[in-house]
Amino acid sequence: MGNFDTIFDLEEAAKFVGLDLEDFQNRVSNLKVPGWKTGEFKQSILLKYFESSNMEGFDSSVIAVSNQKGGEGKTTISLYLAEALSENHKVLLIDWDPQANATHLFLRDEIPSIMDYLGYRGKKSKNIEPIIRNISNNFDLLPSNLELANLTTPYERDDFELLKEAILPLRSRYEYIIIDCPPSLGLILENALICADYILVPIQTRAFSLQGIKDLYETIQKIQRKANQRLRLLGAVLNQYEGQKALAGLAEGVKKYFPVFETVIQRRESIPQAQAKMSLLSKIDLTTMKNFRELATEVKGKIYVEKN
Repeated sequence: MGNFDTIFDLEEAAKFVGLDLEDFQNRVSNLKVPGWKTGEFKQSILLKYFESSNMEGFDSSVIAVSNQKGGEGKTTISLYLAEALSENHKVLLIDWDPQANATHLFLRDEIPSIMDYLGYRGKKSKNIEPIIRNISNNFDLLPSNLELANLTTPYERDDFELLKEAILPLRSRYEYIIIDCPPSLGLILENALICADYILVPIQTRAFSLQGIKDLYETIQKIQRKANQRLRLLGAVLNQYEGQKALAGLAEGVKKYFPVFETVIQRRESIPQAQAKMSLLSKIDLTTMKNFRELATEVKGKIYVEKN
């Protein structure tokens, strides 16, 4: 487990435990919570002194969208699954890829580096909420940039849990948190899988290959055994489908390692059009958006089954 030692100031701490500022000040003073004199509170201390029932909102389902091969549609699936879920739920999309494609689709301004907030290589971790950007109603983005590529070598054991610790204060504020993972194995991906509750694997049917799937499967098994026993496979989503007769054969090949979603994502020109226009998909093509709504419904169903 990590040390959960993110430091909050007074207002951040009150928000974290779901109390207004005056009520929080009275509570910490009466309880003599460590930090009540200095106005700085460790996250681990807040979790000990305040029951989870005081926390506002949800216990989010965290879904890592991952495939170590490039070009499988991870960002596309992450973006529009998040958009579809946000039509009825509060959603956070985490761009956890140094290429930052999801970030560049929506944000043109210079983005603060997520690396400055993680506490990597002995740096002090900081509350990550200030860099979250709102994309639309119920849909927020935690942006990324190229500096995330520096997250390569674990210097301390807790370096495997940097993302998990960073989003812990956010889990009560979103119903779903989607992590767009990089196309590689390594410390960045391991952070995502240790942070996640579920994993979804996009596989492009046009250039289908089992190459790399076995390695990803073995990585997931290792994480499940050693670091995150709650991690569950939601399954593989066949992407860029164009009606090949070989679909059944493709699905059978994938099933050697992952369950396969019934929903397949059709190849549509509106997807790159929406990305080129830096637009939500629902504003470009409702037919394609319906495809992702079907995926969102199946994802929610699978999560419900896992939880019950």
